[in-house]
Amino acid sequence: MTAPTNFSEELDFYLYVSSKVQKAFNVLPATVLKDSRCVLPKQWWSVWRCELLFTDAVGQQHVVLFTNAVTCLSFICLGFCDDFAGLVSEFEGAFLNSLQANGLQLPDGVSTQTRLLQGQPRQLIGTMKQLSRFACILISEDSLSPAKVEQRLLRSHCSILEDKFPGRAYVKQLDANPPFGTEIKLADDVIIPFPGVEL
Repeated sequence: MTAPTNFSEELDFYLYVSSKVQKAFNVLPATVLKDSRCVLPKQWWSVWRCELLFTDAVGQQHVVLFTNAVTCLSFICLGFCDDFAGLVSEFEGAFLNSLQANGLQLPDGVSTQTRLLQGQPRQLIGTMKQLSRFACILISEDSLSPAKVEQRLLRSHCSILEDKFPGRAYVKQLDANPPFGTEIKLADDVIIPFPGVEL
């Protein structure tokens, strides 16, 4: 695959922030843009939403689910109530690590930028409710680690996906349109963001 002429070393993310997340992390309203005031990019990796899963007993640490709008690829990240920027950095790092784990050679000096959004991406909200409930059950009742929960979510049926499962949708998009136009060498089986972790 040939790299496009508009090759860039920056990834831009647009992140819908739920009202619960905004409240839990004291996100300033002035930092959250209404989605009606911007044109969302069409790259599959660009648009995400985050939802609060759990909060500790004293309200200092939160467990948050990040889900991609096109593939429903999801990451679970932990953050402190006074460090939303750190939570976003953890999400960005998780996605970049996943790309590398799946065979993408990242350019040197990749930078990321995440813009916060508010709005009602209805299909994604409905799917995230389903994924959030499943994640909460796996964490609280089955005591699974975040990495194992993420693997299960990849294999969770999502009706909004043509490929039905986030793992398949992720691999398909990564193969057809990898970030930075870099060629991907895919294995025969569905690749997961965290290879080597057994279910």
